Amino acid sequence: MAGVPAAAFAVLALAAVGLPIGDARWTHADADLFRLLSATPGECLGPVDPKDAHEVNIGAVAFRSPLLFGGVAARTGLSCNSCHRDGHDNRDFHLEGLSGAPGTADVTSSVFSKTREDGVFNPATIPSLVDSGRKSSFGTRAPHPSIYAFVSDAVAEEFHGDAPEALISALAIYVKRLRREHCPPRGIGVNSDFDMRYPRVAIETAIEALGRGDDATADFLFASSRLLLQRAHERFDGADLEKERTAITSLSRSIGDLRASAQSDPAAARAMATDVLRRFGIVQIMLREASSKSLYDSDRLRQRLDGVERTTEH
Repeated sequence: MAGVPAAAFAVLALAAVGLPIGDARWTHADADLFRLLSATPGECLGPVDPKDAHEVNIGAVAFRSPLLFGGVAARTGLSCNSCHRDGHDNRDFHLEGLSGAPGTADVTSSVFSKTREDGVFNPATIPSLVDSGRKSSFGTRAPHPSIYAFVSDAVAEEFHGDAPEALISALAIYVKRLRREHCPPRGIGVNSDFDMRYPRVAIETAIEALGRGDDATADFLFASSRLLLQRAHERFDGADLEKERTAITSLSRSIGDLRASAQSDPAAARAMATDVLRRFGIVQIMLREASSKSLYDSDRLRQRLDGVERTTEH
């Protein structure tokens, strides 16, 4: 089977009808969705030297942002984190036309980038990136001499991305710091605070980037923050959670206003950010208090999953 033309690719290989949570879209039909959506392996990031914190934070957001990629990957909402959950592998990953067995992907397919197309359907197992910094070569199909080269090739060649050098460098720095000894022993549960962490980090790091004169990175981080907020928004699904959804949407618009301000007057944006972060804290508390009514709640998630129809699209 040759690479599937992007125009014929049915964006979502797995349709979880009636379930709004995005991570279900690239999950194998036989996967345990409750396990997948209620817990995560956990990020293996240990203490970070303050002098590296800015780049590590940029890399951590980029790792989770679909904006890093181009073409079909960006439009479907895929990120590095989709295939490498918290930097680990993802044995439940599946996209029709790209995956063979669960947890595999054909990285030499034109589905995401014509540059890598080799005319052969040859999905490879998605590897863990933890402890990559301790290796002497990176990648299996075409080994690279450095993490930077590996990351740069993956973004540009595999996923048709056009990220600036600063983002690629920060992403490589982040991946390099994922170490086995810093992994949570049993993974961690997913809750609203978990999903709100990196949207806030994105804003805070964007403000720092503005102060450094790095307007392009700041713009990427502001836009990524809004996208990452969707992870919380999709969990507050139901007629009785309109207030919470409205609060998240309003916060997203405020971040959009902050982004626009940064493009025209970075100094004013830095002042405006204080109010946006204050509002962010208020919304975070609101979501935490309402979580028992949301799809972060185990019982509600199980109940919703009981009514989910799972089909494979072509």
